[in-house]
Amino acid sequence: MLTSLLIRNFALIEEIRIAFGPGLTVMTGETGAGKSIVIDALGLVLGERADTTMVRQGSQKAVVEAELDAASLDMLRSTVEAMEAEWQSVLILRREVSVKGTSRAFVNDTPVPVGALKVLGDRLVDIHGQHEHQSLLRPETHRVVLDSDPAVEEHRDAYRVLFTEFTAVLRELDTARRTRDRIDERRLIAEHQLREINLVHPDAGEDETIEQELRVVEHAEKLAVAANEILDLLYDGEQNVVDMLGRSGKLFEELTRIDTSLDPYKGEVQSAATGLAEIARSVRDYVERIDFTPDRPEQLRHRLAELTGLKRKFRMTLGELLDKRDELQKEVDGLDSIDDRIEELERRTETLRAKTSRAAGALSAERRKAADALGKAVVAELKDLGIRHAVFETRLEFTPATSGGPRHLVQEGSPVACDENGWDTVEFFLSTNLGEDAKPLHKVVSGGEVSRIMLALKSIFAGRDGIPIMIFDEIDVGVSGTIARKVGNAMHKLARRHQILAITHLPQIAGIGDAHLLVEKQVHNGRTATRVTALDPDARTREVARLLSGDRVTDAALQSARELM
Repeated sequence: MLTSLLIRNFALIEEIRIAFGPGLTVMTGETGAGKSIVIDALGLVLGERADTTMVRQGSQKAVVEAELDAASLDMLRSTVEAMEAEWQSVLILRREVSVKGTSRAFVNDTPVPVGALKVLGDRLVDIHGQHEHQSLLRPETHRVVLDSDPAVEEHRDAYRVLFTEFTAVLRELDTARRTRDRIDERRLIAEHQLREINLVHPDAGEDETIEQELRVVEHAEKLAVAANEILDLLYDGEQNVVDMLGRSGKLFEELTRIDTSLDPYKGEVQSAATGLAEIARSVRDYVERIDFTPDRPEQLRHRLAELTGLKRKFRMTLGELLDKRDELQKEVDGLDSIDDRIEELERRTETLRAKTSRAAGALSAERRKAADALGKAVVAELKDLGIRHAVFETRLEFTPATSGGPRHLVQEGSPVACDENGWDTVEFFLSTNLGEDAKPLHKVVSGGEVSRIMLALKSIFAGRDGIPIMIFDEIDVGVSGTIARKVGNAMHKLARRHQILAITHLPQIAGIGDAHLLVEKQVHNGRTATRVTALDPDARTREVARLLSGDRVTDAALQSARELM
């Protein structure tokens, strides 16, 4: 429960502290006195947007502080403690806005982000002004109203879990398909490059081997002549080195018989002869290997040109090209797996489409049950509010998914459009006159009727949202007389379960409040200021009489006010 509201240097308010009690508190005052300023100040401390124009002229900052009895707000304890604020018996929310535009927020004197006040405010106070109840005329709000039914809410939450998974898989499938498109392009490139390399079919070090062989075959004749000359000198000629070393060895053998000191030289000559003979055999083998095939040089040049062209095209060495070939082969092999992934995602998509469709169907069925119950309850409330022959219907429709796009559900074999709320569009229809067909709400209701419908809905749903404080800012516009009294009674009845603050111009409503606040403008020292006064019983009677008769309060008006109260 809100126990007090301190407002300092806010718009026309210099400083006021308003005390609140349980039940229905009414607030009255002349037009322009500042009733809406009080509501704006309360909105500020509940986290609404700040504006430097809120700071009273000549002041450095505006301050709004709300105190609430925390005894019945234990559901907020974990939220407050998560803000690192101390939980205590009184919950104090404070907002400061400086003339420079800076804004600060506090919960139990602990600095918090402004958004923290919004979190608490959304769970503490439900503010309804004329624009809020006019929003009831927009069909997009009707589903929100219907879905506040706990059974519908449960089915909607279950549906949303599946819908979230379904849309996530759809996104994954779309990404995979777009990846496959890119992969197909990449596969063409990789396969083309792989074919180019495999067409040449290079081997490691092949370019160096060919260059060496080409040098040999291009000089085969010269190499053969020189090699044969070496053979003649070493072994084959009449005067060859091997023969001469053989004769030298025999001479050394004769000499060593006489002088053994020459033995080492004899061995070295024999060793040299053996080594040269081995060299001569190798040279002979080399001569036999020399290829004198006429077209061999051209074959080698052509092969070398292929390798050189491939290296130039890829700007790589032959070794790097071979590594590239291996990488391309692995890439091509790996790219094929995306098709398997897409097939798997397509199967999951259809499985989830079926599950989500069943959940949407269950949600729709639950909405229809809730719609029937809501219609009966609204008609009963409207009867109490003076609309005796009301017919209230909630109609649910769906939109075929004519494009057959991927994000659709299936109802009785046909594709239907869907979103996170299912496939239903919800709209309220109303007839307020006997014998008239129900029509869309926005086409048939007057200002007074929509006020009563909003009040009826609030009375029906009062216990569902768990919000303890409700504020009605002149939602009684368009009603008067007996109907105004009925609206007041409905507010008073609602005040049994909620703390209600109602700004009104109607004496029928002002007269039945549990407490009454009067908002007035005063001029002091050349400055205008708004004042809020809690009225005692006599003052309340005079204010209700003023609402009945105008500024001139007569004895008859006072008597009427007493009877009304």
